[in-house]
Amino acid sequence: MNKLFIIFLIFIFLIRQIIIVNASDETYINTTNITYDADKNIVQLAENSKININETNILVDKGIIDYDNDLVEVYGNFYLYQELNILSGKDLVGDTNLIRFKANEVSYIYNNELKIDSNNAERNVDIIDFYDNFLTPCKLDGFFNCPTWSLRIDKTRYDIKDDKFNHYDTFLQIADYKVFYLPYFSHYGNKAPRKKGFLTPTLEFALGGDADTGIITPYYLPLNGSTDVLFKPKLFLDPNFEIVERFIINTNLNSRRPGGNISLDLYNERKVNKDIYSSASLSAKQKLNKNNIFSFKAFVTNSISTTRSTNDDPISFEDIFVSVDSYNVLNKNDYLKSEVSSVAAFDATDYQYIPITPSISYESVNYPLKETSIRNYFSIGNLKRNNSNVEKPSDTYFIKVNNFIHKNNKINNINFYNKLSFKNNLNSYEFKDNSNLNEEVFQSDAILSSDIFINNYKSIKPRVKFIHHVNLLSDNIVNEDSKALTFNYQNQFSDSRYYGQDLQDNSTRIVYGIENISKPFDQSLEIKINQSYDISTNTNYTKEINQNSNISDYALEIKTNINNVSFQIDSRLDKSNFSKKDMNYDLSYSNIMDLNLNYNETDKTSFKNSSTDTQSLKFGVGKKLNDNISVSFNSNMDLKNNYSPYSQSLNLNLSDECSKLVISYKDIRFNDNYNTSPNETLGISFYMDYLGFFGYEQKTNIFFEEPGNLNYGL
Repeated sequence: MNKLFIIFLIFIFLIRQIIIVNASDETYINTTNITYDADKNIVQLAENSKININETNILVDKGIIDYDNDLVEVYGNFYLYQELNILSGKDLVGDTNLIRFKANEVSYIYNNELKIDSNNAERNVDIIDFYDNFLTPCKLDGFFNCPTWSLRIDKTRYDIKDDKFNHYDTFLQIADYKVFYLPYFSHYGNKAPRKKGFLTPTLEFALGGDADTGIITPYYLPLNGSTDVLFKPKLFLDPNFEIVERFIINTNLNSRRPGGNISLDLYNERKVNKDIYSSASLSAKQKLNKNNIFSFKAFVTNSISTTRSTNDDPISFEDIFVSVDSYNVLNKNDYLKSEVSSVAAFDATDYQYIPITPSISYESVNYPLKETSIRNYFSIGNLKRNNSNVEKPSDTYFIKVNNFIHKNNKINNINFYNKLSFKNNLNSYEFKDNSNLNEEVFQSDAILSSDIFINNYKSIKPRVKFIHHVNLLSDNIVNEDSKALTFNYQNQFSDSRYYGQDLQDNSTRIVYGIENISKPFDQSLEIKINQSYDISTNTNYTKEINQNSNISDYALEIKTNINNVSFQIDSRLDKSNFSKKDMNYDLSYSNIMDLNLNYNETDKTSFKNSSTDTQSLKFGVGKKLNDNISVSFNSNMDLKNNYSPYSQSLNLNLSDECSKLVISYKDIRFNDNYNTSPNETLGISFYMDYLGFFGYEQKTNIFFEEPGNLNYGL
């Protein structure tokens, strides 16, 4: 018995040696029953034989390997897998490296997601052809007891090297119902390299008419490993073939570089009997070295307004911003910013007053003593216009020098935050049309402030701030950068309640406040309230907020989080009767549904330049009904002026593992003086993994009064 066993082992060893000699170094065979025909140099494989060729593994029912004729033949079923790709079928015939083969009843799973069932398939090196096949990435027993979407295709050619699928004579099926026919289209897998060429075109047409019928044929061009261009021309299918009379061309260039990126967008549109309207947008950001960053943004156009129908003539304007941010220039903690910017104007009558502003600013921080810091700010620049009027000089040269000394200390449980500020503003104004208005002005201010926090009362923190303003010298400064105005808790404690530096808050005042942070019932509650006492009632800021006494209105902030509810109030209350003058509510809830509500109400007596009361509401609610269905609604309305402007949207999303259906309704209406047309849109879009989208869009003031657009694309 032992002798027979030894002979059997020797036989198996010799058989394996013969196979190894004949097979390539990359081929390994594992089976419990091998028959080798030495004369014909053929290995016969029995049931459940396993073959490994390079990185490909094969499980076969029965077959042969003919080394002399470079032939692998499988009788019956086979199962081939490589990484996340699986190929199975029957009656495989191919070469010993399996780079050429034919098979029947083939099933192919790509990347463990995309499934192809084919009557037969054929591989030739890097090309696999599937004939009479069915394709889907969806679950076969999905929501409709069948795939959500699938393709019925006469022929699919898969390029392994380029990871590209080409489909010929295809029907798109939704829940096994044929809805769309494509004679040819292609798409890539998830491992495809960047290749130039045409992407799947998108058809856009109006049913019942050809006014808006057009075709978008995107073309993708990679210039190098980090730069690519996407061209998206839209040609309108004119019945007289005058396609050059109307077209749209979008071009986008992106370049990713070490430490930065560049993006260029070009838009060109020609309308019937109109000139070509163009716009260009360029943005760039580049880290020059560890201490310097370059930024650039520019937008130039001669386009007409797309919303205000009175603007039929081109309006040329530009918006340019260039800056260099430099750190650690002269000292370790300093900052230098150099910038040039221009401001766009949309009013054709004021195009000559568009300002261009080159400027350089420098800021440094030093720490000479413990708990003491000195911050210095210097800015120089020129605000330049093509023309001037009595309010706007053609040239403004400015120098701004600010110095701040911070000293913080603590005595027992009282924290002191002290600051001494010196602000100097020198401006030179030149008027192109009237030199008699030329002048030089200088403004110098000193501000001493001390912010005191008292921590003796657990969750209650009384707070007092003394702010003393001294105007050293003041001329008539043209206000260019202090336009914004507000009244709230945080702004009341600011040294200057104005934004910008052209207007100074020339008030000496005391601000007292109480801050309470507690956790009743383990929930967060934060309440802050303050009020200021101005020594003088005739200051710049008090005039703007209609404060006619020394004591200001109350500024109130309340924040709370209770379970899944977050609520915030930011308000201004009248000092006499606590009536609301300015009120902002923010409410959000997230649990059973997602809810966001923002309400704003401002009385016309709150600010000097307010002409009417305002009242607006933003409302949004969303609900995930289950793992596949969600719905959301958003609305924005002016509650005081006949709901103008008014907008609302409703979205229904249905999704699964391979697709998403979006049904959306949008309604936007304006009641202004610019003949703006309302916009009401109903859209249906169906997004599919690997393929793209299939959609319908209806634009009309009454549902389905006019035809919509049917489109398909990647």
